[in-house]
Amino acid sequence: MSDTIVELVARAGATDPDGPALIFEDGLTVSRGELLARAERFAGYLRGVVRPGEMVAAMMANRTEFMVAWFATAAVGGVFVALNPEAGDHDLTHVLTDSGAVAFIGDGDAIARLARLDSELPALRERIAVADGEPGGLDAYSGAEPLTFAGLDLDPAAITNVYYTSGTTGAPKGCMVDHRYWRRLVDGYRHERGLETGDRILCCLKFFYNDPSWQLLTSLEAGVGLVVMRRFSVSRFWRVVNDNDVTQLFTIGSIPALLLSAPPSELERSHRVRYGIQVAIDAALHREMTDRWGMPWTDTYGLTETGGLIATPLADAERMTGSGIMGTARTDVETRLLAEDGSEVPAGTPGELFVRAPFIMSGYLNRPEATAEAVDPDGWFRTGDLMQVDADGWFTFLGRKKDIVRRAGENISAGEVEEVLRSHPAVIDAAVVPVADTLRGEEVLAHVYLAPEAAAAGDLDALRVALVDHAAERLAKHKVPRYLLLRAEDFPRTPSMRVAKQQLPRGEVPADAWDREAASAGSAR
Repeated sequence: MSDTIVELVARAGATDPDGPALIFEDGLTVSRGELLARAERFAGYLRGVVRPGEMVAAMMANRTEFMVAWFATAAVGGVFVALNPEAGDHDLTHVLTDSGAVAFIGDGDAIARLARLDSELPALRERIAVADGEPGGLDAYSGAEPLTFAGLDLDPAAITNVYYTSGTTGAPKGCMVDHRYWRRLVDGYRHERGLETGDRILCCLKFFYNDPSWQLLTSLEAGVGLVVMRRFSVSRFWRVVNDNDVTQLFTIGSIPALLLSAPPSELERSHRVRYGIQVAIDAALHREMTDRWGMPWTDTYGLTETGGLIATPLADAERMTGSGIMGTARTDVETRLLAEDGSEVPAGTPGELFVRAPFIMSGYLNRPEATAEAVDPDGWFRTGDLMQVDADGWFTFLGRKKDIVRRAGENISAGEVEEVLRSHPAVIDAAVVPVADTLRGEEVLAHVYLAPEAAAAGDLDALRVALVDHAAERLAKHKVPRYLLLRAEDFPRTPSMRVAKQQLPRGEVPADAWDREAASAGSAR
């Protein structure tokens, strides 16, 4: 593979210009040559707007212009910061101010939302509106001369992307990755899974994740097509798979559980899919997945900061079905399982996973302390996840030490949600913990310490609704707490005056927790 993603795109567009790069579920197909040409034209514009190392934020749905903007940004030496189109104003402001983005690319709705925040974004100097008429939504910003990708002298160690990931406390941190990071992901996938002439990979995730980006790069490098859903849908999933001759699936979070919840259909077994890959397969669903859909499913594990780390080889798919075992470490990954005192634990004993691999993240933007905490001087990355490994090197995932809720594949920072809840005048403090959910893996439970006057108020149900509305106005939809427990007394605290969360109900949903989904259903009736 090329050293830079720009070289990869240039070669794919030159060697097979008519081959499909993006095949959207609604019939739009963009060839490799067209993708390259549009990226070169937009790069011609960006080189007069963005200096090397400057941040370019993008906020849009799954459409061609997202990938065009990414490649063009990399070509001019800029850094691409992808935003969730459903991000609340709190999230949006944090990412744009923390990254210091100088340019913002978005559709009409995103540009309109940005206008409300202008006074809080002094670094932002360019707003680029993506028009209707995909894939030509950036045509108005074509440069006088396209920037030819072939032969560009770019540093493979240059940062290409910043992904904001939820950490243990506070607002999300910006994880910086470079060209070499993408090379490793593409090489790893192709080595482990193989791609044949005529293969097609399904992308059913939102483009602002890092997974669709490596999926596209992999398909360009291998000369196969990437089939794209505009957004995930249970009702459309198997129709898209069948109509577009998909041969490989990649899913995360609760996607398999959601698909299994639908009535069986003929389309589930009439496809050409050779296998599926799921991040963290639910052992209880694994056998049903393979039997109902007629193909093997293999597990995999990785983080935004590291890319793929552990996976089950396809040859072992049947043997590992339903075992709960995640896989073995990839060939370029070193692993350690450490106890709390830093000693290495023996096989079969739980420990925190530390990994060392080439071309993982380059650090957290503007956070040297957080970077030093995550990666030691010898290059060992602390995952914060508990695992155990057997004598043959097979890993089983046991849980997370990080203070996050993982809801339907999304990492939600407890600290970020707590910060928003504390900003409500009725709240003194808040503590967010995960609780189990059969469909989404985990849900958000917020323990809320009320101000005395609020606790004495008679209508607590109205207050609960007000707190949820307050969070919904400031956070992405998936971060809004589902469950609330109100309290009139202070939390148990550690010597450093932090909430002692381990003493709060968590794991299972407490019987007295208020459920906003149940309340909404009751209101509807």
